[in-house]
Amino acid sequence: MTAHYFKNTLSVTPIQLTNLPLANNSILLFDATKLDVSKFNLPDYLSPFELSVINRRKRAQAKQEYLASRILLKQLVKITQPQYANITLNSMSTQFDEASAKLQLHVSGDIFNTCISHSHGLVGVALNLAKTEFGFDIEKISLKRPFEKLAKHFYHPDEIALITKPSNTQAQANTFFRIWTLKESLAKATSRPIAKLLSPNVFNELNAATLSASSNCASIESNNFDVTVAHKKSTDWRCFLITDFIL
Repeated sequence: MTAHYFKNTLSVTPIQLTNLPLANNSILLFDATKLDVSKFNLPDYLSPFELSVINRRKRAQAKQEYLASRILLKQLVKITQPQYANITLNSMSTQFDEASAKLQLHVSGDIFNTCISHSHGLVGVALNLAKTEFGFDIEKISLKRPFEKLAKHFYHPDEIALITKPSNTQAQANTFFRIWTLKESLAKATSRPIAKLLSPNVFNELNAATLSASSNCASIESNNFDVTVAHKKSTDWRCFLITDFIL
């Protein structure tokens, strides 16, 4: 019943940003630790509101992730929506909408729902142009985290059984983090708090919400990240791992 959730059916393709195909259902991944924020003239890329946000970030990695995610979202609009090709990046602005619990991108009077995820420097962004139920999540697969202990404390018994069934530690970790990204993606797609989705069986919850999910692993140097997208209607979401940052 649950086997298909562990098949790596989500495509992850390395590509240059300038060669990105005109695809609406695209998730862009980028290793933000490669960015030297000091080399960017931030007012050219960020709105006044976004500048106020990034200037409040203390950690260097937080600044890298914020800048990368905003530039990628804006470039994704320019690539997939040709009518905005000549709009400057600093005239677009991202703001969180409390009513919908969505991060929204404002472009020339139009508003786009977006989704962002990040883990240990890897940033992922997507536009939800159809404004349907959609969410994705990325999480670093770490053998150092006490994932079995965490699962027994938070997860559903059926999920715990799946995690502890293999004797191989790597296989256990892969299962734990796949279930985690499924839960996070479901939470984002349905605008539900993740705290309320930790103990329920995520496979039953996805079925009840009539959502599809697809996943895969992305390798960034020596690190592996689990990536999952949960969506309704559209079944052709794809990930593109950006290998450069040429604008």
